[in-house]
Amino acid sequence: MEIDYVSLWNEQHARSVVQKEKMGEGGGTFWSNQDVVDRFVRNVVFGESSRIEKQIAEMEIPPGSSILDIGTGPGTLAVPLAVAGCHVTTVEPSEPMSAAMETCRKMAGAPPIREIRKCWENVTLDEVGVHDVVIASRSLIMGDIGNCLLRMDAAARRVVHLYWFLVPPSSSGGNEELWPVLHGEPYCSEANADVLWNALCQLGIYANLTIETKGKSQWYADFAELTRDYYHRLSAHEEWQQCIVDAFLADRVVHERSRYAVPGLIRTAHIWWEKEIV
Repeated sequence: MEIDYVSLWNEQHARSVVQKEKMGEGGGTFWSNQDVVDRFVRNVVFGESSRIEKQIAEMEIPPGSSILDIGTGPGTLAVPLAVAGCHVTTVEPSEPMSAAMETCRKMAGAPPIREIRKCWENVTLDEVGVHDVVIASRSLIMGDIGNCLLRMDAAARRVVHLYWFLVPPSSSGGNEELWPVLHGEPYCSEANADVLWNALCQLGIYANLTIETKGKSQWYADFAELTRDYYHRLSAHEEWQQCIVDAFLADRVVHERSRYAVPGLIRTAHIWWEKEIV
């Protein structure tokens, strides 16, 4: 029997959504939390410049191209692409992320960026239009993935670039290990890049794929900030739960130049396909 990868992705996403809602994190509230956004922006600005430069270089986007950036966050790619002379439209539902992007845009001296404040699932092609390049970088927390991918393909004139995790980033953060102990059930992560690539094949899109492995670069200003973030991510609200998280962190945390982190590896896939120019 052939595997239905589109359904596999959707089912795994639905399980993840149910778990997040049960823990009070439904509806995208995690990425609308100001502390989470501030920390994310800080890591982008001070810790991920090499990744961003590498992504932009490998996409080889000519200046003057029109870009649709889906799940843009604080403008991680959108702002430098706008600085480079591209005409950027973003799709991002989080108000704090949008505000952070505007701050980053002004600091970089980038031209105005058109914003659509919605989730990709709720955007129509009439709203976004057709662009030379469509990008979704680490932002594929989506249901109905078949229609989402087909609309990305339809919105692209030349090429689509997707970046997604081959191994869930939560695995290096202890979710799979700690969640069953804390909550008595397995942790439900989103589907991985192998499912995404096979879903594309199922839809008749035969994409290129490259893999990158690198060290985790999530840094915290102090140990208290690190523990607060882990309590939040793991829904560890009770004192006994926080003691378990504390013990996990104490065995793994590293301290460098007044910064704290839990080392780990991130394996990501760059999946892209070019459109046939008629």
